[in-house]
Amino acid sequence: MKEPTNNLDDIVPGRLTSAELRAMALRQQQQIDSQHQLLATKEQRLRFLKSQEVRNAVASAEGERLRRLRERVEAQESKLRRLRALRGQVDLQKTYNVTLSNDLDSIRALFSEKEKELSLAVAKVEALTRQLEDLRRDRRCPINLLSNGNNNGNAQPLPPQASRELEKLRRELVYRNQLSLQQDARLHLQREALQQRQAELRSVDQRIYELQTRLQRKKAANIQNNAQNQNQLHIPPLELHQQQQQHQQQLKLERMSCDL
Repeated sequence: MKEPTNNLDDIVPGRLTSAELRAMALRQQQQIDSQHQLLATKEQRLRFLKSQEVRNAVASAEGERLRRLRERVEAQESKLRRLRALRGQVDLQKTYNVTLSNDLDSIRALFSEKEKELSLAVAKVEALTRQLEDLRRDRRCPINLLSNGNNNGNAQPLPPQASRELEKLRRELVYRNQLSLQQDARLHLQREALQQRQAELRSVDQRIYELQTRLQRKKAANIQNNAQNQNQLHIPPLELHQQQQQHQQQLKLERMSCDL
């Protein structure tokens, strides 16, 4: 192949006619047009490749964003399931507390009834004790006993029978005292259990409130991140369009310089 040269004699050997000059100019113009056409084809191909690259990048970013959203949704659903389970436990604890409160009310009513019975028994024991003391006092003073018998004409109850009745009442009083102490201990234990259940319920309610607050914060953060991701996805096509406009302006300047 013959190497190009910049010598004017080699380019234009001798004197050329106007027809030959016009033919040479026409050939050069055709070469320039073909080069412009080839350049336009390459530009179109470049724009297509860039747009395809942008679409692939957008699709990849969108897929990644959807994957992250899916993971966040699954995590939130898992937290919601845990919250529902906690609420079920809270409802169960509340039902148990209501039942326990009803049992405590019934035990209090029974305890009050037993206290009334105990008060009556104590009053009866005190009355019999006074009668026994009167009998003993009368036994120590037989003259007074005879005079009282002659004056009043009323027969006194037998001392052994009164003693047996008093001993029976004393045993019943001891038994009722023991029963009252046992019921007091049971009530104390049930009160402690109720207080513990209420403390557990308060801690569970606090935990549910904290989880709900965290979920709301994460939802707000997800919405903000999605908005930022969408803004970032819309930026590259705009920059590509600006680059294409700048490239077209440079091509126009080159064509104008070639025409000159």
